[in-house]
Amino acid sequence: MQAYMALLRYDAGQLARSWLVRLWLGLLVAPALFIVIVAANNTEKASETLAAYIVAGLVPVSALVIAVVSTAAVSAESAVAADSILSRSVTRTEYIAAKVTSRLAMTFLVFAAVAIPFAYLIVRYSAEVDTSVGGVIAGLLMVGAGLLFLAALGIALSTLLRNPLLAALIVLAAVVSSGAALQFLGLPWLSSTAVLRDLPTIFRGDIDDPVWHATRVVLVFSALTAAGVASAVFVFRRRDL
Repeated sequence: MQAYMALLRYDAGQLARSWLVRLWLGLLVAPALFIVIVAANNTEKASETLAAYIVAGLVPVSALVIAVVSTAAVSAESAVAADSILSRSVTRTEYIAAKVTSRLAMTFLVFAAVAIPFAYLIVRYSAEVDTSVGGVIAGLLMVGAGLLFLAALGIALSTLLRNPLLAALIVLAAVVSSGAALQFLGLPWLSSTAVLRDLPTIFRGDIDDPVWHATRVVLVFSALTAAGVASAVFVFRRRDL
């Protein structure tokens, strides 16, 4: 447990000081402030403005950064991991658990720190407020669950592939292609692209049975996240260092 906490503090500190994470925050906050100012001075609908920022700004930027950071969790430090584990200063489970915790926590904290204040400001200052509280909460939960799944998938691939850039490309391609395929098959609650497409309707609370729809989406992505984490632990505990 002590080794896990030490690794977690170290990895979290490395992420907090990373230029990529700081750039990520800047690329999310600057457009958000601009959009809030525009929405407050124009006749923009709150639901459409909120959805447009998430679809065109928050999700693409976040997905790219999360894919890069998560797929580098293990593969980028393979030599360090081998030295630490083979010297018995830390177990395989402690090492991968610290990586999983820090990456998922970073994803959640950055998303929450940007999306929640932005949603509040849009609803508070938009000229035409057409959102419902439940719809906004449901929409943000679905998007957040999708980003956590992306991070878990990236960590799982980082235990399989030595090249983090190739792993990041595979993660992004897999999520986009599977989302489009599931949307085409008429399974919107399984599709990441369908969730993004329906965000304005979800924020307004106009979707059929919004509570059940949001619950299904969150449960599906949570299950996929758990599967990704379990796969990462399983593979890393058996891989050659």
